[in-house]
Amino acid sequence: MSSIQHHLSEEELAEFREIFDLVDEDKGGSISRAELKKLMITLRLKPTEEELDAMMKEVDSDGSGDIDFNEFVTVMSRRVQADYTPEQLRSAFKVFETDTVPPGYVSTEILEHALTTYGSDKLAPEEAAELLATVDPESTGKINYMEFINMMSGN
Repeated sequence: MSSIQHHLSEEELAEFREIFDLVDEDKGGSISRAELKKLMITLRLKPTEEELDAMMKEVDSDGSGDIDFNEFVTVMSRRVQADYTPEQLRSAFKVFETDTVPPGYVSTEILEHALTTYGSDKLAPEEAAELLATVDPESTGKINYMEFINMMSGN
């Protein structure tokens, strides 16, 4: 366990593990350059090949060519920006899109899991259920994430 991992709670480590496992699509135990590129494109970031190389070089501290879990935790545990633009939020929601709902929508089940699992401002299950009932009053099982972002940002 790295020294950074010692400073994280079990809950934070579990959260990072879940995110890591989402990105590690081939379940190889590390994030390849191709998996990093796919994530960046999903987030609507369009890195050049040189930028991808620089990111890999920065994160891949052991020079293996892949990002292992310890390297991932080191990067993820750095403080992130607290205020996000609507475009950044839209891009983040795209990570949770599935084939079971139309493009531009996220399943309420997946959103509920994200709201109660990720971030420092996690919701209690009851709070998440109440919020989802507000944004999906007809219990369709899907939420238009632009409407959700607008509601959450007060627009």
